[in-house]
Amino acid sequence: MLSKKRGQVSMEYLIIIGFVIIMLVPAVYIYIRYSSSSSDTLSSSKASQIANEIVKAANEVYYLGEDNQKNIEVSFPSNIESVEFANKEIVFRIKDSKGNIQEIVEVASVQVSGTLPSVQGKKLITVRSLGDRVSVDIICKDGEISENTGAICSAYNCRSPCGLICKNKAWQCAMCSDDIDNDGDNKVDLDPMIHPPYLPIDPQCSSRTDDDEKA
Repeated sequence: MLSKKRGQVSMEYLIIIGFVIIMLVPAVYIYIRYSSSSSDTLSSSKASQIANEIVKAANEVYYLGEDNQKNIEVSFPSNIESVEFANKEIVFRIKDSKGNIQEIVEVASVQVSGTLPSVQGKKLITVRSLGDRVSVDIICKDGEISENTGAICSAYNCRSPCGLICKNKAWQCAMCSDDIDNDGDNKVDLDPMIHPPYLPIDPQCSSRTDDDEKA
């Protein structure tokens, strides 16, 4: 009789555990979806806020006149893919939790140019009036590195994809991304060249941001 009661209790216990698990699975799923959605919304909000700050600073220094500049400190979210300038537009491209690319666009009253390498965290941005337009640049820390593609690489005369390194508080193309045989061994960079003379890659390059082609 005692054994039968124990078996009944065990069965009831298993039923309760099973019921709890059934209730928890959708709850966990909803939580994960909500967390991802909240994270995406927060990143979009941060990107939009940064773009607005840049636009505000650009308009301000432009109306103050040539050589006027303003520094603004911003905190870039980690999922920013690129920041590009197209005439008066500032375009932030961010990747959401599903891998989709979303564009955040803000428009200034003046033509804006510049290069913002792919970075994250707190950065100091210099917005400067050049008279007929405004330049936007990140003040980087010496030794800081950044991997980029497309227009950012072209702006620094790098191949794409490329590695940038900060020297004297300014971004420069790293030696292992500059299409130059820096150490004279007839080998160049981390990736195969896409233009003649098609030199082989340099095995001394450990990454695109490596700034020394020598061993």
